[in-house]
Amino acid sequence: MIAAAPSFTLERACVAGDAAGWRGVLHRADAPQLSVQFLPGADAPPPPDVLDGLAIAFLPTVMRAGGSLHVRGPLTRGAVRNLSEYADAWANWRPATFHRVAITAGRVLDLPRLPAGDEALFAWSGGLRSTHTLVRHLDRLVPGAFAVRAAVRVVGLDRDSRAAAGDDARNDGLAALRAVGIGSRVVRTDARSQGLIDREIGVLPIVAAALHAVSGGAATGLHARSWHLGAQLRFPRPGPALADLLSGDAFAVRADGGSASPPAMAEAVGRHPALAAVLSDCRRSRLASPCGRCPECTLLALAFAARGLPVPQSRLRISVLSVARLPLRDPVVAADATAMLEDWGGDRGGWQALLQARVGLNRLAVDVRDHLRWAGAIAGVLPPWPR
Repeated sequence: MIAAAPSFTLERACVAGDAAGWRGVLHRADAPQLSVQFLPGADAPPPPDVLDGLAIAFLPTVMRAGGSLHVRGPLTRGAVRNLSEYADAWANWRPATFHRVAITAGRVLDLPRLPAGDEALFAWSGGLRSTHTLVRHLDRLVPGAFAVRAAVRVVGLDRDSRAAAGDDARNDGLAALRAVGIGSRVVRTDARSQGLIDREIGVLPIVAAALHAVSGGAATGLHARSWHLGAQLRFPRPGPALADLLSGDAFAVRADGGSASPPAMAEAVGRHPALAAVLSDCRRSRLASPCGRCPECTLLALAFAARGLPVPQSRLRISVLSVARLPLRDPVVAADATAMLEDWGGDRGGWQALLQARVGLNRLAVDVRDHLRWAGAIAGVLPPWPR
């Protein structure tokens, strides 16, 4: 007997004690309800009436179960189309994990698309990629650059939620933004504690939902791509980059900066010492001081060394052991390391030679593995590859 496809219903709920907050509740007949809230603070604009952003926040959860999602409230027609395509793409990528979703709403609005305008909101985590996206528009380093309306920092995404360190680092980051004349908005969410951050898709749907929550009349929100585009050429490939589908007709979410190398990013950010001083890509938590030991901290330090620039924080150090231990099985780490070598502009001895040797050994291992995989596929003992 074939089980009936699950049916989910999403509705907007009140947020106690915060008139500007945005809260959604997801109902399913045979499971406990789930909720998520976005609290942008009293000085933020009220959240939009259309519920495109709330639907985005819950979509990965629904995609794992499949079936249908009905929104009790208005969605824009563009959001229905984009989110359906988003679910279809992930279902094609991981058919055993994600499923297509039939999306309906109490009202589907045919809104005229807002012109992009000359201002945008910027999702800012404090890491190298998001800071580079911010700076390249602030300094007009890209054709058609947006003026920075505000940097949006989303709190509640990290597994490490130590309040004291997080608050200190967050306040330092906001002070750095003020030092370069950028306004900021902090959005607090309980998405992590509610289990709504998908382990494979990651935090991007929640970040996109937060941008929707504080759009306040803006037409565009930008965020940095999660990885260098070269990562898509490696096996196992990271998931599909579908950022622009997390949009509706009332507000567009766009990805930015995917082709820049880490050294180029470091050079652009280095022009703003206040922002460079608070950079952190730390695996532990971006809201705490960098640990200086994880691969992300090592890559950040190498990015500055590749341009002959001083490392902006004393905790960010490079050691022979940290470079030797870079996990190049991770396609994102491997793509960043390779792009760093190709764009190395500093001293070509020392760390550059060590990184080149490490990447070369990885390339040899990848070639051997790929040839074995292809031979196994030809012989019929392994599945066809690439998929």
